[in-house]
Amino acid sequence: MKVVQIKCPRCQQPINSKVKDLAFYCSHCRTMHVRDGGVNVIDFDIAEFNPGAQQDRVYMPFWRLFTNFNINQSKSAGGAIYKLGKFLGGGSNSGNVFIYIPAWETNVSEFKHWAIGLTEAQPMYSLRNDFNNIERTPTVVTREEATQMADFVIVTMEAEKPGTLQYLDYSLNVQDTRLVYMPYVRGQNGFAPGL
Repeated sequence: MKVVQIKCPRCQQPINSKVKDLAFYCSHCRTMHVRDGGVNVIDFDIAEFNPGAQQDRVYMPFWRLFTNFNINQSKSAGGAIYKLGKFLGGGSNSGNVFIYIPAWETNVSEFKHWAIGLTEAQPMYSLRNDFNNIERTPTVVTREEATQMADFVIVTMEAEKPGTLQYLDYSLNVQDTRLVYMPYVRGQNGFAPGL
């Protein structure tokens, strides 16, 4: 196993990593930076585990995109836009939506499960200022890739019922991105939320 040593762009302390990861955390100055063609310090959150989550703990990275969503025109068989209408509220055609994009390597069905699940049921969490020596899954999805995947999540959420969504013309503008490490516990049936 090759160990890569890099320096924090803010405090110049060495950071050692045994895994291939786009995101590097400096425990000295508590900053996170990504290597995506350059070295960029990014905004990030670390969510606190529920004290009762005592199993095999792991932090899973998500890109949380704060977006402005606008439905220009839509046509649905047998009703109105359902899921997007819930987000926008009160029959409005526009509003702000947080979209969660899994940032680790996963297959399409797991991606849909995690992305749609967190986007529909916005998580509430307390913050902590370090990882407390808990494993974190490597980030492999860039911020730019996450921004492109946001469209897939929005359309997939609405089109889950086959034959319902016939036409959707919309605009989706990403206003802010943040890497969020969500707590999970690893069990026999895969990962379960550790909030």
